[in-house]
Amino acid sequence: YSGFKAVADLLNRLNAEESKKILETIEDGQPELALSIRNLMFTFEDLVTVPPTTIREIVSGVDKRQLALALRGAKEELRAQVFKSMSSRAVEMLKEDMEVLGPVRSREVAQAQQEILNLARRLEAEGKVVLKLETGDEMLA
Repeated sequence: YSGFKAVADLLNRLNAEESKKILETIEDGQPELALSIRNLMFTFEDLVTVPPTTIREIVSGVDKRQLALALRGAKEELRAQVFKSMSSRAVEMLKEDMEVLGPVRSREVAQAQQEILNLARRLEAEGKVVLKLETGDEMLA
């Protein structure tokens, strides 16, 4: 298990394209191994599963342009989760920032998402947020 976790952490730190290539290579030879690693990885889209307090903490530490860029490439469900954790005024400003960006390169979006994930992991390492609940675990208010 710890070996899988180490590989998952390593792949999480790589850019998304390289990480995906490596996982696909592993999958070709050993699909079960790839699945075990993939299950331990945390991606930008996984932010949809974290508690609103965690989202709030992450959003407060992120540059607003970077957040706007990252959300441009996010699924609607994740956008809604982020918007729920913000004030209505902040949401309006963020939506406006997203519109003003115009066309953006997918590479820029992926980089912004990676930087937000790095912040999230740093906050988790400091014990300020919880990113991934263990099976059977739940947050109590």
